[in-house]
Amino acid sequence: MSVKSGNASIRDRTQEFLGIAERVKKSVSPQNGPSSSGSKLEEPPRSATAMQSEFNRRASKIGFGIHQTSQKLAKLAKLAKRTSVFDDPTMEIQELTAVIKQDITALNSAVVDLQYLCNSRNETGNISSDTTTILLQL
Repeated sequence: MSVKSGNASIRDRTQEFLGIAERVKKSVSPQNGPSSSGSKLEEPPRSATAMQSEFNRRASKIGFGIHQTSQKLAKLAKLAKRTSVFDDPTMEIQELTAVIKQDITALNSAVVDLQYLCNSRNETGNISSDTTTILLQL
């Protein structure tokens, strides 16, 4: 396929993409309506694929958070090793330590939420025990 630089046609297909994305979103999202128990905390039943997708999304987010936190830890290690009389990194070390502690707390919370999601799926029989074993090893 050869395209001449002056004659290339550009077609804006943004609206088509948004329309398709909206249709997919409607087909995947749970039906809107009152739950049978009336509780707002209870999620309506979802397909196994949607639940696995939610699990994967949350696990991916946790993995990315772990990656970012490990980068911060590497930076903290470099700061701690650096010694200079005129460039004291004490404040930066303290600030970075506080941020890392917050990140770890948030990651722990996210893992607990993921474990709760996994356990709730086990109760409904929509997830294999292998996934539960992997999650508990985290």
